[in-house]
Amino acid sequence: MSTFLTYLTESTKEYDYKIKVAGPMADNFANDLETACQKFEVKKLSTGKKTPIQEMPLDFPSLKNIEVTIYELKTLYPVSAYELREYLANYLNLAKNQIVVKKPGEPSEEYQEEMNNKDSEFVAKLQDLEYGDAPKVKAEEHYGDNYNTSLLKELLKDRKAHALNMEVGKDNKTQEVQSKEEKGNTSPLSKSTNPHPDPKRK
Repeated sequence: MSTFLTYLTESTKEYDYKIKVAGPMADNFANDLETACQKFEVKKLSTGKKTPIQEMPLDFPSLKNIEVTIYELKTLYPVSAYELREYLANYLNLAKNQIVVKKPGEPSEEYQEEMNNKDSEFVAKLQDLEYGDAPKVKAEEHYGDNYNTSLLKELLKDRKAHALNMEVGKDNKTQEVQSKEEKGNTSPLSKSTNPHPDPKRK
């Protein structure tokens, strides 16, 4: 039969949080964060994982072109995400829009995990340096010495075919076009058909 102390140890509940801090941080920030979280009986605090610089980080809509450091915190004492955010912002002298605290099961967190999953259909193609979805293309068919040589050959073929179709003296057809045009008519204003109003002055 288990003792009360064993039962009490097994029944302790743990509370998980994700702490996200935007922007550059001091070298001793991780130590200060751990010291601040001791109030809630820290069981585990991971080292910060930095994301690449993003134009618009998902959890920080008011900030642009900034990196985000993510810490995973496990405590034995419960606290709401809002209360923990306010407490850490005050303790660490951070702006309120620079720190976010989330619980792992939140919909936005599930969405981010789906985005980070490599098998997901929502993977950002800009991070794929090899661009694996691109069709396979032979480089020599689109540029290089071989492509330039084949292009010149095609141009020479077209030039020869055009030269055979033309007859000497028939390449300039402007004379034929001018001969087919209508002869110019005299303008009705060039001759006066009406009598002058004052016959004496005529």
